[in-house]
Amino acid sequence: MADDLQERYDMMWQQAAPALACGDVVCDAQLAAGDDPRRGLTLIARPARALAASFDAMLDTLSAIDPHQYRHPAADMHLTVLSLFTATVDHGPELARADQYRAAVAAAVQGTPPFTIDFTGVSASRGAVVAQGFPRDDTLELLRERLRGELRARGLDGSLDGRYKLVTAHSTLLRFVRPLAEPERFTQALQRLRSEPLGSMHVTALELVRNDWYMSSATLACLERYRLA
Repeated sequence: MADDLQERYDMMWQQAAPALACGDVVCDAQLAAGDDPRRGLTLIARPARALAASFDAMLDTLSAIDPHQYRHPAADMHLTVLSLFTATVDHGPELARADQYRAAVAAAVQGTPPFTIDFTGVSASRGAVVAQGFPRDDTLELLRERLRGELRARGLDGSLDGRYKLVTAHSTLLRFVRPLAEPERFTQALQRLRSEPLGSMHVTALELVRNDWYMSSATLACLERYRLA
């Protein structure tokens, strides 16, 4: 499984690196505009303080080169277990079914043991920089499949995997909001961080949250917290 994930992260990097080195980035217009009106429901895990600090130190390295990109604050850092419905402006009808989503998550999470994800190095797209996560076993994968099954059984899968089918265990840490100031230097820094040990996430609890696209703590509301057995 780790080899498959590394192959996916490597493919991301190989596609993005030449573009980044030329300054060809996709700037996030919504972040640049301010408050995000989109809302969704997501099941997430939070990094412990030590891992968040490690992510933050890595972001310091990148911000020293280009301080004008958007770095996720430590309070916003997370791992997405599954987006139950993709954040959208037209969120009213889905949020009205929050109790049904809660029931689906409770059924899927029941009996799930704690699990660990090791983070090593970074990858990137033309829009963002991510920390590469590698689960030690298949607990996360099985939980995602149980969640998908419970959502389908309740007719709640209308926008499931709407952005993409989530199979990795990455954490998005930086988003581009303006052209890179020093494209080559920034890309070289990312290359040096490709295999940097970042730490581990020991997941003993999950949060069901109402969130904007960026999981901003200013707009986030925790609807339920689940302790893993």
